[in-house]
Amino acid sequence: MSRLFEWNSEFSCSAEKLFQYHANPGAIDRLIPPWENVSVVERGDSIAVGTEVVLQQKLGLFKLRWLARHTQLDAPRSFQDTQISGPFAAWQHDHLFEPKGPDRCLLHDLIHFDLPWSPLSNPAVPMVRGILRRMFVYRHETTRRDLDLQDYLDTWLAGRKLRIAITGSSGLIGSRLVALASVLGHQVVRITRPESRSASSKIGTVGQQVVWDPNSGFSDLDAMQDLDAVVHLGGFGIAEKRWTEETKRKIRASRIDGTHALVQALRKLSSPPKALVCASGVGIYGDCGNRECLEDSPPADDFLGQVARDWEEAAKTYTETGNRVAVGRLAMVLHPRQGALAKMLPLFRWGLGGQVGSGKQYWSWIHVDDAAAAFLFLAACPEATGPYNFAAPHATTNSEFTRLLGRAVSRPAWLPAPASALRIAMGEMADALLLASTRAIPHKLEHIDFPFRARRLEDALGQLLGDA
Repeated sequence: MSRLFEWNSEFSCSAEKLFQYHANPGAIDRLIPPWENVSVVERGDSIAVGTEVVLQQKLGLFKLRWLARHTQLDAPRSFQDTQISGPFAAWQHDHLFEPKGPDRCLLHDLIHFDLPWSPLSNPAVPMVRGILRRMFVYRHETTRRDLDLQDYLDTWLAGRKLRIAITGSSGLIGSRLVALASVLGHQVVRITRPESRSASSKIGTVGQQVVWDPNSGFSDLDAMQDLDAVVHLGGFGIAEKRWTEETKRKIRASRIDGTHALVQALRKLSSPPKALVCASGVGIYGDCGNRECLEDSPPADDFLGQVARDWEEAAKTYTETGNRVAVGRLAMVLHPRQGALAKMLPLFRWGLGGQVGSGKQYWSWIHVDDAAAAFLFLAACPEATGPYNFAAPHATTNSEFTRLLGRAVSRPAWLPAPASALRIAMGEMADALLLASTRAIPHKLEHIDFPFRARRLEDALGQLLGDA
């Protein structure tokens, strides 16, 4: 017997605008919940009838593939996708867009599904409904926030669409930025290095790909002309390895030398980008205790402070072209399957989490989609120059962070990590990344009423872990 799951929400936009959001490239990437270990392996270039999408889900050591085909389209009122092969005995998803006036509409998601091995699998139906409910709460809220961001950016764009290029487009922030820009209708060029070029990229990712070799230049010069901005996110991970002298050399070179090389390549274009938007980090401020760190606070005289300062100076040389430079100083970026939060979650789920050091140090953080949205804002706003703190308005101490994370996973956060043990295990990196207190305040973003998705940590964890 086919079972029905239904989820409805009202939106403050036209049905045509909501339909177009779902039809744009990047929509499926935006709507896969971050707590689900699912990736897009292959995709069509539209939602036309007959186009297909292949998803892959990792379940422990196993990989599950899901092939779905678009089977009906009535633009801009509805479309349908149907499972061809995958985990369900049957799956049909109808997306319905119902007008309720010029600027109001309803989104109806209707799913007819059958579980394999029915009726033996009938006891699992309530669990499946719970999973779907979590998923569609996330999908509808993400859609709403994305469209709110589109309205916010139209303050500067007035409906115009951007052409932006992104380095580090497969990374934590870059992949979210590619999907976010694409789903809002902007044109994206992914700048990749020769060593990271993948033959599957043409079917598994969004946006045009241009290969950049510092020695030979860009593989497609036409694609790089007349860009509104280049968003530069490349760099060797600061927490990937213990900070040996060789690791520190790689961290510096990937950021400073890499940025100098990119600036030189952009300057050689006959029509260079109107803006360079470069990543940096709130580590530029160092250990500040309880003091608030604003964008005009001085850089620290330690390793991270010097790297960030020199990195930003390398980006600033692009102003010699007469174009603008803006810098996003990133706090700890939260995502449940990548970055710092992904490393913490297993320990907390096993009940082995706890405060780090004294617990009094401030940990600045930002929701991954707020980071992506802030970079898109810097690309869109012609008045945005200089550094911006990319941090949530409410920084938390480490003890508060660990308490809220423990509560989010329903486990006690009782096992402390002494500073001395961390220094033995991690060396210099422990003081810079875990024990330093950096209370970064997003003063410039707050001044322009940037629409944060998560201003408080409990909100961010709820959205990212599916408990909102």
